[in-house]
Amino acid sequence: MNRDRNRRAAFCAALPFLTEYLTAQGRAEELRAAVTAVLADTPVDEAVAGLDLPRYVLEDTGTVRDADPGPADMVIDAVPRAEGERYSCPDGWCGLHEVREPGGPIPAQGRCWLRDRALVPTRA
Repeated sequence: MNRDRNRRAAFCAALPFLTEYLTAQGRAEELRAAVTAVLADTPVDEAVAGLDLPRYVLEDTGTVRDADPGPADMVIDAVPRAEGERYSCPDGWCGLHEVREPGGPIPAQGRCWLRDRALVPTRA
């Protein structure tokens, strides 16, 4: 289940690029069909199988909810720094959970591209 949540987050984040790329190839309808299938709870890998996407497109999602740091992830004597914002999936459907560094760009332009809704900002 967590794997597909990661895939949903990656697919959602890649939608602006995929829309531009596949529309230029005349394959916009194939992408719309894949989006419709994902929204109907079809596993992402199955829904996008015909799009021939490179593997890396669905691999990089940032931090996913429920992925708590363990002891090996702790930093001893960490220096305090300015707080950032965390942007999350509006309803937790895909588990997107990306941190925006102070003054940095807003992740995914602040949108859930699959559901066309604003991401939810919280303190990081």
